[in-house]
Amino acid sequence: MHTNLFLISVILFFTGLAHAVAQPLPENMKVIGQAELKVLWFSVYNARLESDDGMFDATFNSSLSSASDSIKPLLLTLNYQRDISQQRLLDETQEQWQRAQVNADDQKRWLASLADLWPDIRNQDSLSFYQDADGHGHFYCNGVYLGAIKDKHFSRAFLNIWLADNSAFPRFTQQLTGRLTE
Repeated sequence: MHTNLFLISVILFFTGLAHAVAQPLPENMKVIGQAELKVLWFSVYNARLESDDGMFDATFNSSLSSASDSIKPLLLTLNYQRDISQQRLLDETQEQWQRAQVNADDQKRWLASLADLWPDIRNQDSLSFYQDADGHGHFYCNGVYLGAIKDKHFSRAFLNIWLADNSAFPRFTQQLTGRLTE
């Protein structure tokens, strides 16, 4: 009995430790596009999308169908121009996923993970999301590592809020993906 408890404790310790290992914020990424999100006349955030080569892969919006699909690393950084509570971030993310008809069970699971990662945002804070070559998503606030969600379907659904052809703000998406310059 004591041996089993010890083994479970060791496994939980190392599992937690693996989760806490920070993925450094990538350097040497090249800007694909930038855009400002305004609601009415209020600036919410300035966004920047980056990749290794500064190009947006036009096949991004095709379906993610198999584990062998090639995934291009992307870095999305949102520089906030106002205070936004964690709950408001979660609510807006859920609203966008519902609009995109993301599976309800996935939404529930992912929102619970995001609630564990995201802080309240203050004016001038940055929130960055890095999708690595494996499709895992890593979050940073002001350059400090918050944690990861290691699910390429999450990463796609999250990035689609800003990058999908049918996003809520098409002009913003076109600017961010470098298809429209201003």
